[in-house]
Amino acid sequence: MTTKSLVFAALSIGYALCAAADTNSFRWPNEKGAAVCLTYDDSLASQLDVAYPQLEEAGLKGTFFLQGNGRTMNDRLDDWRDVASAGHELASHSLFHPCRKALPGRDWVAANRDLDQYSLDRVRSELEITNTLLHAIDGQSTRTFAYPCGDTAAEHGESSFLPIADDLFVASRGVYSNLGSIRDLDFNNTPGFDPSGKDLSASIAYLEDCYEKGTVAVFLMHGVGGDYLVTDAELHQALLDYLVENQDRFWIDTFKNVMTHAHAEFQRLGWDER
Repeated sequence: MTTKSLVFAALSIGYALCAAADTNSFRWPNEKGAAVCLTYDDSLASQLDVAYPQLEEAGLKGTFFLQGNGRTMNDRLDDWRDVASAGHELASHSLFHPCRKALPGRDWVAANRDLDQYSLDRVRSELEITNTLLHAIDGQSTRTFAYPCGDTAAEHGESSFLPIADDLFVASRGVYSNLGSIRDLDFNNTPGFDPSGKDLSASIAYLEDCYEKGTVAVFLMHGVGGDYLVTDAELHQALLDYLVENQDRFWIDTFKNVMTHAHAEFQRLGWDER
């Protein structure tokens, strides 16, 4: 049995004991109506300077998908250790953030970071190296992943690396925002809603839609109050305030914790995982 399987087996027992007596429906912890994950990509300075302090003040935990060669991975490594020590998740966003250059709007992708030129062996090797790097920071042995640009195939789109991600990670986050029901959850390519460029009402509408369906709201953010693909710092704070005010309805936790619980529920209910 793999380390990943052992973790799921142990946590499945714990979560099952905490589940309500109703064995026919998916349950979030403590009778919450939906789960929420606050995730941040690319190892950006504004996440350390703005997002992390706001999360700490709100008493909420987030997931930081770190890029191995990201801007802060040399000069602010101790800051990331502090983030991990505070109970936030450090997750993988690959070593070099490769994306498929041939797709529309991808002129910015460097030739040596073109996922179309990657073999599957190179994909796996770089993901394994990133996991080793992150282990040196936080000591964790199980991890989650976010696909750079949402791309899931290499070799000119002909070779999916979804099986590689499934083998290496508890769960992996994608970039689409809609989930019809919790049973539609694909652990290997989950939703991700980007609040940048939108007002608070869009984030609240997303949250309430997930609550109505009993699913998981996964926020996908980059810069917070700075850097690029910016979520305004005031908007980020307002989103956290809304979540704090509604903690009786939403379970807010790291991506790994939420997906681990969801895995356990799928196993308890005998649902097939995709």
